[in-house]
Amino acid sequence: MNGEKLQPTKEEKFQQLAAVVRRKAVAEIKKHQKLIANFNADLEKHGDPERWKRYGDLLLANAHNAERSGDVIKVTDYFDDATPVIEIIGERNRSISEVAEDYFRRYVKARNGLSVINERMAAAETKLKSLTEKLSYIDAAIAEGNEEYLASHFAPPRKPIAVTRKKKQTIEFKGARRFISTDGFEILVGKKAVDNDHLTFRVAKSLDTWLHAADYPGSHVVIRNAGRKEIPNRTLTEAAQLAAFYSDAREQPKAAVNYTLKKFVNKPKRSAPGLVSLASHKTILVEPQVPVESV
Repeated sequence: MNGEKLQPTKEEKFQQLAAVVRRKAVAEIKKHQKLIANFNADLEKHGDPERWKRYGDLLLANAHNAERSGDVIKVTDYFDDATPVIEIIGERNRSISEVAEDYFRRYVKARNGLSVINERMAAAETKLKSLTEKLSYIDAAIAEGNEEYLASHFAPPRKPIAVTRKKKQTIEFKGARRFISTDGFEILVGKKAVDNDHLTFRVAKSLDTWLHAADYPGSHVVIRNAGRKEIPNRTLTEAAQLAAFYSDAREQPKAAVNYTLKKFVNKPKRSAPGLVSLASHKTILVEPQVPVESV
């Protein structure tokens, strides 16, 4: 009998199965608890977006009468009926308007970030609740000796499948600025004329939305639409504002921007880089600006 390996008893097998299933459930719970903690930390980091917008508005409203002391700017709070004087932090080497613009950018980033974070945190909290209930069922099954229930939550490790990696066909395109619209759509803005051609005719797909400032030299802008969804008006406006800003119409109070599906954009033979013709298009009038953060 010496040297023979003893086979585990039925009870030992059950306890091993119970330990594996419960350990896996607890690990999932800890994972989602950590995820929610990270989301809360991100919310705290972004701060209250309305506060940053209010600071930006107050700085502009007090541009000519604000008092500065180092990195502290004293302004009158016109949003408060008592119009108290409050302090706003702003780098001493930046003008009032530049500090205000910093706060507006912070507002946009916080507003967009909070929307995404809250959505993801709600999903994580729902999943955590489900996992907690699942653990209670597992504990009950262990107490009852319900091997069938535990086995339904146990999947033996799969053997790795050999995968032949295909040689990468394309290199990441670096000739465009990348933005994410308030609605979550990717917006690409070409940097140079040759980049514009590459963006429009090599990167953009036929159902992506293409934009360009009307009657002014400027960047080609593409709204990526892999899901073939209808582009929201807000995203279209933000992309048009970027097209106007990254063009010679930047200094205009309002600029016309042409937009169409990429499939209606053509490249005339022997034309200069960046030059295209449109089979059909619509036009939108916007204020040139950068309404969303680059990524």
